[in-house]
Amino acid sequence: MESAKAMDKTLETAQLLARFKLQVKRSLGESVDLERLTREPAYAKRRLSEIEHAAEDEGLLVMVLRIRDAVLPVPAPVAPPVPVSSPATEPAAAKTREIRSYVMGARSW
Repeated sequence: MESAKAMDKTLETAQLLARFKLQVKRSLGESVDLERLTREPAYAKRRLSEIEHAAEDEGLLVMVLRIRDAVLPVPAPVAPPVPVSSPATEPAAAKTREIRSYVMGARSW
């Protein structure tokens, strides 16, 4: 079952790439190297950006977005650095003070 899904995905991507190449040729009169598009991320990024800026057809722009999703790896989100506070910078009163909960009223102690 898994291999059938993978095969379907591969076939769908191949059909999308073929339609994209033909549409670029018809709309812009330019050629796209599908081998490089699928194997070289730098070429794919540059070429898709060029086609996106030159395109005047909505269908071609949608294909550029679909090809970009299929071909280019998604960058991993970068987590912002978490500031590390040292124990020496915390005030001394904060260390010794008890934290009170007033959820249950005065009897919550």
